[in-house]
Amino acid sequence: MTEAAGAVIGINFGHSYSSIACINQHGRADVIANEDGERQLATRIAFNGDQVYLANQATPQLVRNAPNVIDNFVNLLGRPFSSLSESEKKRASAAVIDVNGAPGFSVEIDGKQTTLSVHDVAVRFLRSLFLTAKDFLSGVPIAGAVLSVPQWFPEAQIAALKKAAEEAGLIVLQVIPASAAALAAYGLTAPAGPGQLPAHPDGVESAPYPIAKSLDRNVVVVDMGGSSTDVTVLSARAGLYTSLAYLHDSSVGGTTLDSALVAFFAKEFTKKTKLTIAESDKRAWAKLRNEAEFTKRALSASNSATCSVESLAEGMDFTGSVNRMRFDMLAGAAYAKVVADVEKALGEAGLEACQVDEVVLAGGSARLSGLADRLAGLFGDAEEGGANITDSIDADQVIARGCAVQAQVIAAAPEGSKESAYIHAVPAAPVASVSELKVETISAPIGLVLPDKFITLIPAFTPYPVRRSFRFPVSAGAESVAFTLDEGIDSINVETIQPDEEDLEDDEEPMEPEQVKTAVTKPSGKNIALFAVKTPGKGKNKVELELTMTAPGKLTVEAKEVGAGEGVKLVL
Repeated sequence: MTEAAGAVIGINFGHSYSSIACINQHGRADVIANEDGERQLATRIAFNGDQVYLANQATPQLVRNAPNVIDNFVNLLGRPFSSLSESEKKRASAAVIDVNGAPGFSVEIDGKQTTLSVHDVAVRFLRSLFLTAKDFLSGVPIAGAVLSVPQWFPEAQIAALKKAAEEAGLIVLQVIPASAAALAAYGLTAPAGPGQLPAHPDGVESAPYPIAKSLDRNVVVVDMGGSSTDVTVLSARAGLYTSLAYLHDSSVGGTTLDSALVAFFAKEFTKKTKLTIAESDKRAWAKLRNEAEFTKRALSASNSATCSVESLAEGMDFTGSVNRMRFDMLAGAAYAKVVADVEKALGEAGLEACQVDEVVLAGGSARLSGLADRLAGLFGDAEEGGANITDSIDADQVIARGCAVQAQVIAAAPEGSKESAYIHAVPAAPVASVSELKVETISAPIGLVLPDKFITLIPAFTPYPVRRSFRFPVSAGAESVAFTLDEGIDSINVETIQPDEEDLEDDEEPMEPEQVKTAVTKPSGKNIALFAVKTPGKGKNKVELELTMTAPGKLTVEAKEVGAGEGVKLVL
């Protein structure tokens, strides 16, 4: 296909919310608004008589007509009914039933009890997203779409999603992990120009990366969605990304925060009215949960928000308010769980927080500032050497926009080119199982040994083959320069800072000592190469050092004075 064939779109088909993005006239990805002006669309369908309600229009039906509302169905795609847990089957909306061995729903449509499989529901909803995109693009044909999936999706579920999307009328160009889409949205997977790497956390704006981190970084993508949280740890080496660890936690997400707000407002209602909402009053709880979710969204943009519910229980109205500080306290346990997940993922990757250079936030719940604040507490302040929290794009738009960017890349590949053939040959399967996406990486850093430090030239996790070139100044009057190359050992220096007791008041409790961790690399002592380079220019020039590694254990070193015809070449 070519760009002339029409527009391409990106779709984040989320378990709780979905969104669609396209490339605007300025060449940047934008999330599409539906006819109601909404960009985040609840992944929900409701039926009432002969009426069909889609997305956010279906949400009020949870109060009036819950048995005919279908939601939380995306993660059921491509799975047998026998694999579902009891918590996945039971819900306030339409219950999950067995439809010939696959999950499905029984709802009343136009007075008739109708059975819909999860595949049928997915096709209906994806078709609505497709039509929303067509309306927005005012007749411009849609030549293809890139969809995101959670990284834990197995091949059967990815295939089921692709089948449903194609049946809905979409041309599926590629299915990519949500974490990859988040990186693409910020331009972190694309050069800033010919031969250049992204210079800023969002590819265009914000403060530039420190020089030492523009080429090689360790990146963590934290995706806190409506129903779960995913943490992906990656190494970025000269624009190439390698996944080091991945963690999926279905016990914490946006619904966890909603539940904390619901419990808070239920207590406020009891304080004001002396009435307790009965556990059996599903209508009241549904009303309160819907409004609490709106309140949570409002808190992502303001310091306080109001929750108003008409006739909440026993005919009594309720109006309550909450500020962001109070909400952060209510959400503290959920945020702590996410931070614990991040620490666990880092442990699986063999990294400490001080070795991470960038944290990318994605998912609707990551819009709340409390999560970024907690993560900053773990990774440290970027201005003081900690990780940069990359969140300049609204977190609930990141994944859809990244899918649109990837769709544009595919569309821009010349038809019949090697690039196009390669992209279309990548199977729709989990990244870990696709041989075309697997690459061997360097296990230990390689660098220069100096009297007082180790300078990393090629960091660990750099994919093969790799070529790195460096230039070093020569001291005035020097006739030669000696080099010692060695493997490095990444380690952590822990410094314990004792509190200053003199600053404490008499009635204050003594403070705990603070531990400051710093990432350092030390030479292993193998001394894999020792050589000297002659400098006839006697210090007026520079020495160029080039390292090439094509496979494990195969290192070629070339060094010479800049401008000189000959130098040193070692094949190790």
